[in-house]
Amino acid sequence: MCFKYFGKNKPGCLKNNHKSEKGELQQMMSKISTFFGVIIILCILVFGFVFFEPFFTEEVIDITVINKEVWKGERGRYFIFTDKEVFLNENNYYHNNKSNADELYRLFQKGSNFRVKVVGLYIPFVPRFRNILNILEKKDINVPLPQDY
Repeated sequence: MCFKYFGKNKPGCLKNNHKSEKGELQQMMSKISTFFGVIIILCILVFGFVFFEPFFTEEVIDITVINKEVWKGERGRYFIFTDKEVFLNENNYYHNNKSNADELYRLFQKGSNFRVKVVGLYIPFVPRFRNILNILEKKDINVPLPQDY
């Protein structure tokens, strides 16, 4: 019978030592392959979400424009500030091949209400904004009603 005493193998137990090293190697390889398997699954999930994001997160909402700004670094990128969140209006291949950011920016006016189609996720403390795809309609709420005198 072979067993370890004081951290050393008993003399004559080399065959069992070889088996335990082989078991340790298999255990280490199992851990490494599990680690890489998890990494591959995470990559598939992240890239799958990025690819299918326009289909999962497209939404029609009503907004009130408070302010609008031009992104100074690139053409075709604009910020639209609303009462609830900040939107990005940019040309983007992944968002249904959107290329109308310049035209949409001219249509937004401070204080106006719009029904827009947006895509993306808004995360408040991370610089990730939803993209405005299209203006569906302009809503006028401050229109005076006709009065009969």
